[in-house]
Amino acid sequence: MLIRFQIKNLYSFEEETEFNLLTNDSELLPHHKKHANGVDFLRMTAIYGANASGKSNFVKAITLLKEMIKTGKVIDDADDYKFKLSKEALTKPISLGIEFLLKGKMYYYTLTFEHKRILNEALIETFKDSTDRVIFERTLVGETQQIPFIGGNVKDEKERMFLELLSEKLLSKEELLLTFLAQKYPNEYADIDNVFSWFSETLIVLSSSFKVNGMIHLFNINSEIRDFINTFIPNLSTGIEKFHIKTDRIEKTFPNLSEENKKELIDKIKREGNEGAAFYDNYTREEVGIVLGEDNHLYTKRLFTEHLGRNGYKGQFPFRLESDGTKRLLEYAPLISDVINNEQVYIVDEIERSIHPMMIKELIKKISSDPTAKGQLIFTTHESCLLDQEILRPDEIWFTQKDMGGATQMYSLSDFNISNTATVENDYLNGRYGGIPFLSNLKELNWHTDETIPK
Repeated sequence: MLIRFQIKNLYSFEEETEFNLLTNDSELLPHHKKHANGVDFLRMTAIYGANASGKSNFVKAITLLKEMIKTGKVIDDADDYKFKLSKEALTKPISLGIEFLLKGKMYYYTLTFEHKRILNEALIETFKDSTDRVIFERTLVGETQQIPFIGGNVKDEKERMFLELLSEKLLSKEELLLTFLAQKYPNEYADIDNVFSWFSETLIVLSSSFKVNGMIHLFNINSEIRDFINTFIPNLSTGIEKFHIKTDRIEKTFPNLSEENKKELIDKIKREGNEGAAFYDNYTREEVGIVLGEDNHLYTKRLFTEHLGRNGYKGQFPFRLESDGTKRLLEYAPLISDVINNEQVYIVDEIERSIHPMMIKELIKKISSDPTAKGQLIFTTHESCLLDQEILRPDEIWFTQKDMGGATQMYSLSDFNISNTATVENDYLNGRYGGIPFLSNLKELNWHTDETIPK
C-alpha cells in the first residue's frame, strides 16, 4: 500500500511536494481506512485539477521512478526533466521519495540524481514510534561513492571488502543499488528483494492511453476475470448481455496468411511454450489471440459480445464494433477485480477517459462501497460527479494547482473546513477549493463580431 510520495525539481514540481494517503479525523466511510504499524492510511484517492496543472506529471513521476528501478539506471537526460521556469532549479538535482507498506513493514525509498549520477540513494524501514532502520544508503562525495553498510553495521572484513569493491568497481554512478542487489543477490537481502518486487509487480501505473495486452488469453484462461466481466459490465446498462470467445481456424480469420507465416507462428508458440500469441490487428482494430491446437493447427480466438434485441432475439458482435467506452470498461475489469480481491496498488491517469460520467461514477462507487476490497486505487480525473462524500472522504480528494511561478502545488480537501453534508461538487465548480481553470472573457477574443479576417 502506498503511504506517501514526494517529488522535487521534476516536471512541473519545483520545491519538494508531498502527496499522501494519511487519514484525518473524518468518520465518513470508515471501511476506506487501513491500519498498520500504528498508522492509518487510505485505500482510495482522486486527484483533481485544471488542464496542465500537474496531475499527469504526478503520474509520470511515479512512472519514471518505477521504470528506473526496472532498468536499474537513472535516465540519461535528467536535466531535460527538471523544473524549467527557474534558473536556480536548473542547477539543483532531482529527488524522489516513496513510502509504502509491504508484508507488514513500512519502507521509505529515496533517490536523488542529476547528470547520469546518483547523489544519494537510501532504503529505510520506518517505524511510527521508534528509530528507523537504515537498510542501505549510498552517497556520492565528490567523485567517490560511499556505501557504509547494507542491512546494518559491517559484520566482518569480508563484508567490508565487498562494500569497497561494490562502491569502487561493481556499481557505476548511474546504477541503482536497489536493483543491483535485488538482481544479483536476492537471497542475501530479503528486504531489498521484496521492495524490488513491490515496484515491479504490486505497483501498477496506467497512463491515460494505456491498453491491456493479452486480454483475449486473460479472459479465456482466468475464470475469475471472466465471471467478473460477465457480471459487472452487463449491470452497467451497456446493452451487453454476455462476453464470449469465438474460436476459428486461422485460415478463416486470415485467409491471406501464407504457409510460411503459419510455420513461423507454430515454431514461435512451440519455442516459447506459452498459451499462444496475441497481437493487435491494425486493420480490424481488435486484439486477436492465436493458439496451437492439439491437432497441430493454428486457431484464432476473438472476443465477441452478445446483445439482446427485440422479442428476445440475441445478436453477436465482434468486440471491435463496440464503443471506445465499452472497450475501456473491459480494460478496467482486471483493475477492478485486482483492487477488490488482491493487494495491488493501481495509479491511473484520467480514469474517466471515454466513459460516461454516470458509468464512471458507478464503477468508482462499486469499489468505494466494497468493505472487503484489499487493494488501493489512486486516480486523476476531471469528473466532478465523483465529488460525493458518499463515495470519497475529504482526505481522499486532492487538488493540483500551479502557483504564480508555474510550479505545481498539491493539497487535500481535508485542508478545508467542510461539513459532512457539504455539496463538494458545487463548491468545487464554483472555485472554492481551487484546482479549476481560470477562463478569460471570451469577448476579448472578438468571437462576438462578424468581422471577416483580412486577406
